[in-house]
Amino acid sequence: MSTGNRPKVRAGAEFFRQPATAAHRQYEALRAYFVEGLPAAAVAKQFGYTTAAVYALCRDFRARRLAFFRTPAKPGPKHAPKRAAARQRVIQLRQQHYSAYDIQQRLQAEGLRLSVTVIHQILREEGFAKLPRRRQVERERPVRPERAAATTIEAVDWNSWQSVETAAGGVFVFVPMLVAWGVEQWPLRAQLPGSTPIPALNMLLALLVLKLTGQERLSHVMDVCTDPGLSLFAALNTLPKTTALSTYSYRVTRSMTVSLLQSYHQALRQAGLVQGECFNLDFHAIPQRGEVAVLEKHYVSARSRRERAILVFLVQDSDALVLCYADATLQQREQADAILQFVEFWQHQYGTCPALLMFDSQLTTYRTLARLDAQGIHFITLRRRGKTLLQALTESPPSAWKRLRLSGVNRRYRHVRYQESSVTLRGLKRPLRQLAVAGLGHEEPTLFVTNFAQLKPLELVERYAHRMLIENAIAENVDFFHLDALTSAIALQVDLDVMLTLIANALYRHLARQLKGFETAHPKQIFRRFLDTPGRITVTDQHVTVQLRRRAHHPILLASNLLNSTPAVPWWQGRQLRIQIG
Repeated sequence: MSTGNRPKVRAGAEFFRQPATAAHRQYEALRAYFVEGLPAAAVAKQFGYTTAAVYALCRDFRARRLAFFRTPAKPGPKHAPKRAAARQRVIQLRQQHYSAYDIQQRLQAEGLRLSVTVIHQILREEGFAKLPRRRQVERERPVRPERAAATTIEAVDWNSWQSVETAAGGVFVFVPMLVAWGVEQWPLRAQLPGSTPIPALNMLLALLVLKLTGQERLSHVMDVCTDPGLSLFAALNTLPKTTALSTYSYRVTRSMTVSLLQSYHQALRQAGLVQGECFNLDFHAIPQRGEVAVLEKHYVSARSRRERAILVFLVQDSDALVLCYADATLQQREQADAILQFVEFWQHQYGTCPALLMFDSQLTTYRTLARLDAQGIHFITLRRRGKTLLQALTESPPSAWKRLRLSGVNRRYRHVRYQESSVTLRGLKRPLRQLAVAGLGHEEPTLFVTNFAQLKPLELVERYAHRMLIENAIAENVDFFHLDALTSAIALQVDLDVMLTLIANALYRHLARQLKGFETAHPKQIFRRFLDTPGRITVTDQHVTVQLRRRAHHPILLASNLLNSTPAVPWWQGRQLRIQIG
């Protein structure tokens, strides 16, 4: 035999030629004898056995008394404790003709959780056949939620409120404010739709109380519709359900919402919640969640992208921090003129033009700025920073820049530099003032444009720096009043929802002004510390008494004298409200 036909010995062969364990040596010896065909004497010599020992190994191997390889166990658990514990119970329930779904519910009630698939496997292993199909009346009737009564003012029974508990006792703090604002006249002026079961006033109060308690969506009314306190707030036997509330909002038109805005402004003036000196204006896009709707695409800042949304135009009184105007019916082609609609509304309401408007460069166009300037309306806005403008500012000498020290802003950006010039914008008949301000936290200077010649540079920059307050107001309305919880793809319904948000926000703002130390607190904080408390309601022919459970911050509420008011509530048939804490 030539050397070329010999098998090649590779590294690692010593493991097989020199076994380290007895079992391995026995295996290699048997392999040499049976597979390689070596004589017993040669095998005995190679592996250190006697010839008789080799024959004994062969005998034991043929008798299957030698085992060299262990069969590995299957991975995973070797037993199912839940299935084993429930097996006998599953068999008992099937013997009582329960289906797999019925068995699952029974086991869950007994503290055993098994899936329907596992129950089917147990029944199949035990040899049970499928049950014959049963009629609905033959099946076990499941426990369902209690069906709430139909909402109708005719079913109101004042005796049912003689002594009841409510989880929303604190919301009655707003009732004296609503009475003082004359809210019972608002639906009449706006000609809001109503029906015999649910008049317009009661429906408005039902929608408003959901806002005041921070309910996220109209569909969540089912969680609280049986609360006697909320139904008493609206003077109904129970709150209207989701379908009734949604259907009602479809019947509200923009002209009705504008009338509500007019009544709302009368209340704001009466309560001193509007100053009318300076206004912050902004757009807010409420994104659509769910199925594709017939909506235009707008930029949603929270998601940093354009998507289908409803655009809401908001105006805030810069001094009182109250949202005083909103419009959620705008189309993209109408965005630039939204500011003119607000000006027209303000003129109709107060007989004068707004004193000063502040907005960013995306809000409107140069053509609209020209119309504002022609009406003598002062404005402060931003100008987009083009390459030519930035290059000119960069090349300007240091002597062209003047210094300002701002107050009421972050200390890091208190010292800024500015230079003032005149600029002529396309479509405007006269030049405007332009202030380039560096040091406000941006890498490039900020360009302010205004037609207010008498406004000092320091006051101009500080006023616009406070414009972020409208962004804070939008954030708090999204946080507690769930402004972004789009009620529908229909813009009119969102318009009503935004109007209710304005009213609820103003009520909280008015309440906060009476609470020492909480004058600037957000609605969510006011609700959590003062109003989120249960109470006991007692109703007589003359009075409605609400006794609130004591909270740590209630001494501040008592010191405000808000609870001393005992108005006769028109929608309670003239009964007087009394609020107590104890």
